[in-house]
Amino acid sequence: MSYTTEGITHVRVRPLALDLASDGAVVAPGAVEAIWDSTQEGAWHQVYVNGQLTGVTAKPEDRRLVVSAPVGPGGPTETLLVEVVAVESADRWTDFGSLLAGFGQDAGAQVHLTWQAGEYLDPNLDSFDLFGDDRTGTVDYEAPLNESSVPAKPGGLAPWGYGCGGYGVGGYGQSAALYEWTTDLLEPGTWRLAVVAMDSAGNRLATAAEVEINVAPLPRPPDDFRVIAYDAQTRTATLAWQPSPDL
Repeated sequence: MSYTTEGITHVRVRPLALDLASDGAVVAPGAVEAIWDSTQEGAWHQVYVNGQLTGVTAKPEDRRLVVSAPVGPGGPTETLLVEVVAVESADRWTDFGSLLAGFGQDAGAQVHLTWQAGEYLDPNLDSFDLFGDDRTGTVDYEAPLNESSVPAKPGGLAPWGYGCGGYGVGGYGQSAALYEWTTDLLEPGTWRLAVVAMDSAGNRLATAAEVEINVAPLPRPPDDFRVIAYDAQTRTATLAWQPSPDL
């Protein structure tokens, strides 16, 4: 493992202090506390702020860390992008900032596919393979996207399904079994994806089922996050921000 985000969830960030200067301007706390959940046991965790490595946990079991909040072009209230990754001991201070995808027009998304076995199920059906076109418009059936085939009988048992229409409409039994598979991150753009039924010898049993989907880039975060009013008696602040330009 060099670094991984597997099992790291619920990343939260909160400022250590919030104050206003005499002229009403926000006084930056200079640091924030990052808190997260992680199933990574025995690994250290790094925290990146706006793509910069800002801290490493002192112990593998730590799930919180105080890190600096840099002042950027937008001032001390600039929106911060905080990312947490797990690393091995030897890589505790290795900077992986250049490898993190972050947000923006080059960051795509995963696609979750579901399909049914078919109204007329071939008795030789063994598995399914998935293919893509790499945004060329023509699916490449020589290079499966899945590392291992999706079994038609998970655990040796044939799944069963039900009709998807009204009474008497749609497949039923094993032919209506529902299968699913999730792609890796796909770059933004129009993709053609296909699923192919295979027998145990690797022969295709039917014409491929193709679908076209548009993968949108991940939206950039909101910007210019700021305090516009603060009531010292009730200790409440009024916040404002600019929405993401991608939404």
